[in-house]
Amino acid sequence: MHLDAKRLIELGVEAIINYLRRSRADEEYEKKTGEDTLKNQADLMDRVLSGYGIPYDQVSEIGSGDKISTRPVFQKVIEDLRSRKYQAIAVKEISRMGRGSYTDMGIIYDLIIDLNIFIITPYRVYDPSNPADLRQIRFELFMSREEFETTRERLMGGRITAALAGKWVSGAAPYCFIYDSSTGFLDLHEKESADMKQIYLYYVYGVPDFKNQGELRDVSYRALATFLKRHTNILTPEGSNEWHPMMLRRLITHERNIGIHRFQPKGQDPIIIYSPKVVDEDLFSKAMEKDQASRHKPRTKLDFSPCELAGLVICSTCGRRMIRQFSVQHYQRTDGSESIYEKEFLWCKEPGCTFLKYRSVESQLLKVLEVLETLDADKLRTYIENSANNDDKEILERNRIEMMDSLVTRRSNLKKRMDFIYEKYEDRTYDDETFQSRKSAIEKELNEVDELEKLYTGVKVDKKREINIQQVQKNISTVLKAYHSSDNKTSKNNILRAVFDHAIVEVIEKGKGRREAKFILKPKLRADILGGKSLV
Repeated sequence: MHLDAKRLIELGVEAIINYLRRSRADEEYEKKTGEDTLKNQADLMDRVLSGYGIPYDQVSEIGSGDKISTRPVFQKVIEDLRSRKYQAIAVKEISRMGRGSYTDMGIIYDLIIDLNIFIITPYRVYDPSNPADLRQIRFELFMSREEFETTRERLMGGRITAALAGKWVSGAAPYCFIYDSSTGFLDLHEKESADMKQIYLYYVYGVPDFKNQGELRDVSYRALATFLKRHTNILTPEGSNEWHPMMLRRLITHERNIGIHRFQPKGQDPIIIYSPKVVDEDLFSKAMEKDQASRHKPRTKLDFSPCELAGLVICSTCGRRMIRQFSVQHYQRTDGSESIYEKEFLWCKEPGCTFLKYRSVESQLLKVLEVLETLDADKLRTYIENSANNDDKEILERNRIEMMDSLVTRRSNLKKRMDFIYEKYEDRTYDDETFQSRKSAIEKELNEVDELEKLYTGVKVDKKREINIQQVQKNISTVLKAYHSSDNKTSKNNILRAVFDHAIVEVIEKGKGRREAKFILKPKLRADILGGKSLV
């Protein structure tokens, strides 16, 4: 049924919202012709709506029609329609309202039916009370979604083909690289890659020590961030000098610096794309080794030297690492003289949590080593087996199990593919050559799975490592002697961290006044105390 202006007014249409959206086809057309398609669309709808004589507003949006959630303008249009501010929506074509998921299409369709919203296009007015019009609306919504999926599949197929050829397909070139539009490959950005290599050298070998000329100082990510900000002109990927520790860690540990990039199509295995290397693999490996070895190192500022217990002691209540607090208080005696009292505590940053006298905890850690030094071989072996930190071994074993599970899944999928090609061969869909080619490819993958299963079955992690008791005893004695002979707090921290992975402290009775708190200390020895080489 034809609906003219008079009929629309009789049906209760008092205001119209005209929604304009630039589509992908419009964008491609603009690139070729330079025309403003959004303005052309607005002019067209102006001519159409002017003839109805009903007040209308125009709103425009530039973006994909994939999701309602990513289109704030259309979200506002929906709100206005629900509030009955408008009784009709005008679009160039129904697909302009959206080509999103079936859930999104359901939202649009339910809105049209529940509120009796008329749809006005340049060629037709759709009446939601007319079954034929509703059928056409459903068809248009469905076809627009199918068109979108087809376009997306075509584009993704092109990206996968390009990625398999080693071309960059993941948007803007990452830090340290530039995109060569003529070849599709990545090349090194001269300045950024040089800066990144220098950052690796600072992290692996140290930064200049301004207190000791000619020497280098080992740095954490935090100290390196401070050094880069204060003493270099190296800028972040965003172009500022505000370096942050986590940003540095992400940059340094990223495998793209050795020329490895991963493109992950949805539901498929990642495709490896190779590029020129920012640093050589030897330097990258050294950085990774330092990163792994620095998990529990104290995160100190560049101009700060860690104290004896820095990064070692963990609060049992909240699980946070405890820090040193030092203060000096001056008291006036009754005779007028001044008394100076130094306070040194180990405290948790969580308000109202735990604090202890610093030297009491240090003393207890040393007593642990003194007791271990006096134990006989059997008791020492038992203690070490129960207290050495085996986290790394457990992670390896967990990764091994996960890999075995993934291989089982992969074998199952390959067998399904094999069954499929046999079915196609039996019903003559595949000729002999196609069948043999695909069968050989699957058999090759199955052989790879067999080899990987043998490999991971053979490397099962043995948590019970051989313990060299004589070397452990020697290590403990050496540690104690080195600790007591050193007068440098940072050196003492390094000595303790050579033996202890961490120590958990639990307060069992709070202190009051001069009465010290009572606590239980549960130290965890490092796994490498078990064997073969001297720790200090």
